[in-house]
Amino acid sequence: MGNDNDTLELFALQTASDSVPVDEVIRLLANVHARNAVVYLHDHPTATLDELADALTAAAASADETIATPSDRNRILIRLHHDILPRLADLDFIEFDSETNTVTETRIPDAVVAALGVND
Repeated sequence: MGNDNDTLELFALQTASDSVPVDEVIRLLANVHARNAVVYLHDHPTATLDELADALTAAAASADETIATPSDRNRILIRLHHDILPRLADLDFIEFDSETNTVTETRIPDAVVAALGVND
């Protein structure tokens, strides 16, 4: 995904505490799939659920040095649909169209991107 998503730069989030609900963001970003989703959406502001599931499955397999299975992808797709994307929408980081299963808009704050160490 272009960066090391294993650590967060918490200082970046703390300096933006007026505009970013730090505790909620930290809880969300504690999950590697959520971190990878944020990175992917930063680079691809509109994406389908299937594209996200493919990208996150590939990232997980690469990190684990394994070959992803269809059940791995399905597990990630379910987590995206029922947990990660709704939480990103609740934080107002994305707009998600549940009829088309598409992220239609991305508004990830600079502080969150900086916390993940993403370089433009």
